[in-house]
Order: sequence, then structure tokens, then C-alpha cells
Amino acid sequence: MKKTTYWFLVTLWSLGLAQGVSAQGLLISNARVIVGNGEVLDSANLLILGGRIIELSEETIPDTQDVPVIDAQGLTALPGFIDSHRDVIQGDPDAWLRDAEQRMREYLELGITTVLSVDHEIEHILQLRDLLEAREIEGPRIVVSGLVPLVGDDGAPVDAVDVREAVQEHAYAGADAIASVVVSTEGGSAQAALSAARDEADNQGLMTVTHIESVPDLVAAVDGGSGYLTGTPHIGHLDEATARRIVETGQYNAEYGLVMTSALGAPLNAGSGPANARLLHDVGIHYGFGTGTSLAPNEALRHELNTLEAVFSNDEIIGTLTLQGGYATRRDDALGTLRVGKIADVVIVDGDPLAELDDLYNVIAVVRSGRLVIDHR
Repeated sequence: MKKTTYWFLVTLWSLGLAQGVSAQGLLISNARVIVGNGEVLDSANLLILGGRIIELSEETIPDTQDVPVIDAQGLTALPGFIDSHRDVIQGDPDAWLRDAEQRMREYLELGITTVLSVDHEIEHILQLRDLLEAREIEGPRIVVSGLVPLVGDDGAPVDAVDVREAVQEHAYAGADAIASVVVSTEGGSAQAALSAARDEADNQGLMTVTHIESVPDLVAAVDGGSGYLTGTPHIGHLDEATARRIVETGQYNAEYGLVMTSALGAPLNAGSGPANARLLHDVGIHYGFGTGTSLAPNEALRHELNTLEAVFSNDEIIGTLTLQGGYATRRDDALGTLRVGKIADVVIVDGDPLAELDDLYNVIAVVRSGRLVIDHR
């Protein structure tokens, strides 16, 4: 592959963002690169500037001057991992936040550089996001979703006006997305409430994600306009005709087609989830990685990967963690692959996870937005 230089390099210099290359730049050399889209480069170099990948080349990248160099020595580089469905804050939120620095480092140690939070209360998760964005602590970037109930305590559907007000409140608070639980009901009340939430979320520029448990819930969510589904239906068995209809119906519900996150390893999600996941993947759904649990990050990751291994190849699983995670967080323009122009989230592991998935746990270094945040060399 020929060396590629991205057009905005000139723009970065003109904006003054490239000053002090030694402070902002990084060169990863001699790496076996799993790009994230199925492409593998046996020996390549990545030049990072201003938090973005500026060059990706199998040739030597000249004129790097004082840019710090990570010589990967043949180790494997992958895109940062994305957990697209995660309960982040556990227990007393104030106590949790006091230990946030260590708790966030646990994600980075695993190579997880982006998390979509589905915490029910967003006040503290927004505080956590602010700490991360201000770099007061290091950790993954947080995509915040706020809960919008579709039914009341009495089981009756929430009025569309109240649904829209809830969406507006989350937008005002600074959420990135809304999240709702969809339960199939007679008469289509779930679809109607979700449609109102989705419409207002679009007005506010928010992503709409929905929690489902059963195949009927999945059908109701898609019919209601949901394009981002958190969790695989583990109640009820899909057949191929129904799976194809779901994917076809939802093809315009999201930017690039229907998206689902796995959450197969969550303690309650057994049943037919793995078989449904395999079928939905085969008929064209975008299938991202999500732990969907309150387990500690390391335990949650292992549990989910072990479950995925039963029905997916190593290459497909890496795709759920990277490329498909970009779709599942609506950040595919910036995350999910190691391509020129993308945000420089890079995980370096010892071994070949395409051959042995457990090598994903052998994290040697992690780069988050162009900064080396984990270094075990």
C-alpha cells in the first residue's frame, strides 16, 4: 500500500494545531496492523498528529523529527475497543466518583477507549464525562444516554407530550442520546411512544437507543423507528424470514442500516440470544459489542467475549469491538478503524488475536486520542 497523506494535514498546520510536534505527535512503527475493516497490514507505521491518524503506511515515514516513537517490534495494533452498552456507575454515585480515576483506568487497561453509558441517572455520568474531557482523569470517552420512559408505573403509555419533554430535558442537560425500554404491547402503544421519542430526539440531534429482551420487543422497536438496539433478543427464536424482514424494515432507521449491540454475556441474557445474534448478523445487521452489565470491566469483557466465541469467528468478534462499535455509538466517522483521518485510538497487544482471541487481553500499550495512556513496554 502506498503511503497516504490526509488533506487536512495542511489545515492543521494553518490552524496552529500542529505546533510542538514532539508534544502532540506520535509515531507507531513496525506494527502488524488490524485495520478493523478486515484488512491486515503485516508491517506498517502510523503517524499521529493532533489526535488523528495522519499517515498509515507500509513504507518508512520520513521527516518525523522529534516525534516520540513507539517501536511495536511486530506486535499487533488494533483500533480502540468500544463497549456500546455499559452500566458505568455502580452503588453510591458520589462514592463511586471519588474512585473514578482508578475505575476509568480499568477500561483503558483492557483497551476500551469508548463506552456508551446506559446508566439510568445521568447527573453523575455527565460529571464523569466532564472530568474525562477536561483530562482531570484518564479514561475512555463516554457517550451518555438518558432514560426516557415509554410507559408509566401503572403500565399505561406515557403521553407523547411528556415523552418529548423528557427528551428535551436530556438534550438540555447535555446527553448524547436517549434510551428507552420497548416492551411489545397489543395496540402498538409501545411503537407510538417510541416514535414520539425518536422524532423529538432527531429534532434535538440525539441518538435513540432502545432496550429489548424478546423477539416481539425487537419487532415493536423497529416498527417504532428504532435504529440502535441495545441487546440481542434472548426470549423467542428468530427465523430467517423474520430476521430479514426486521433488517429490511429498519434499514432507514439509522444512518447505515439497523444496528444492534450484543449484551449476550449479561447474567440474565441466556436463552436463544446467541443463535438470534448469528442469524441477525448473517442477514446484514450491524452488530456491535456491548457488555450490558454492571460487572467489573475485566469480568464483563471476558464474559461477553466467551459468549460471542460460541457463534462468531475471531475476525467477526474483533469487528464487533471496533468497526461495528463505531456504528453502534454513531461515531463511525471518527472511530472503529485505523484509517487516515480517524481519531487515533490504538491498542497494541502481544500476539495475534485473529488466531487466538485471548491475545486481546495481552495489552501492551493504549493510545487514546493520540496520547499514550497505558504503557507496559
